[in-house]
Amino acid sequence: MTKKMGILDVARRAGVSSASVSRVLSGQPVVSEETQAKVLAAIADLGFRPNQIAQGLRRGRTTTIALLVGDIEQGVYASLTKEIQLALEKLGLDLLLYNLGHSQERLANILARADSMHLHGIVIATSDTLSPENIGLLSSKIEEQQLPVFAIGLSLHDYGIPSIVYDDREAVARSVDFLLRTYGGPVAYLGRIGGSAAGAERFRGYEGALAAAGMRKAPELVWDAAFRYPAGFESVRRALSEGIKFRAIQAGSDELALGAIAAIHAQGLKIPDDIAIVGIGNVESSAYYTPSLTTHGASAESIAKTLLERLDNREAEKSAPLLTKLSRPFIRRASA
Repeated sequence: MTKKMGILDVARRAGVSSASVSRVLSGQPVVSEETQAKVLAAIADLGFRPNQIAQGLRRGRTTTIALLVGDIEQGVYASLTKEIQLALEKLGLDLLLYNLGHSQERLANILARADSMHLHGIVIATSDTLSPENIGLLSSKIEEQQLPVFAIGLSLHDYGIPSIVYDDREAVARSVDFLLRTYGGPVAYLGRIGGSAAGAERFRGYEGALAAAGMRKAPELVWDAAFRYPAGFESVRRALSEGIKFRAIQAGSDELALGAIAAIHAQGLKIPDDIAIVGIGNVESSAYYTPSLTTHGASAESIAKTLLERLDNREAEKSAPLLTKLSRPFIRRASA
């Protein structure tokens, strides 16, 4: 078997001390150009690859960013994970993925173990409303350990945590106004509200659009449901079977909207002739469904780019705004 090379082997080949090799590997400026050249030549000759984890532990921090996502089964988190991993690779950082599964207890357990993992940073991407205890744990990572922490999808800027969010209230208000002007009312709302920070913002957009149009909010037209296909199907099936009248639906996610479309088709109704529907998120399947779904766009690339810029320049990060809001483009297709 081929012997695995170490720092001592590099030092012998270069004719320098192991301490000099360590200084070159860690990028310390106290090494002369001649010594650095010898070490780099020896590394190339031996095909030496430093153990980044061991190096990180010696420095007190690894190159690993922990990404904590709300629900990996939702398409938005899968695409976000891919883009963030690509962004981190540009900085020589690694990604460690955790699926929270909407569990506050799981989040607390992960944060409790974070110190022993010597992380380079934490990114939490979820729509869930966090408990005060978990917000306190996240804040302590910044205040006590100077650890970079970012929130995606929920606003934690009031707690000193840099946050990247979509302006979902404005997006939903815009599309509900469009539905009212194009199809008249009533417009129903289908989406998770309780326990979801993003869901609550989307619902406020719905309420705001109705108020601006001088219309009252009807409780029977508000269906609080999880961001999943079955929840969308069952909520609309039940409303139709109970004879509830509505002309359009604003869904709080594309998964809910696509489930709703299936329920409308099952009742022999046509979209948008009988019921128009708008989603939010622009998951890949939304463009290929029948009918294709009118929705609000999302850009995992933009989020990853923003995160990359803030991680890459920690000095600029200190003076950067704690809240970054991204707009969602309205994408009109066949469903509305």
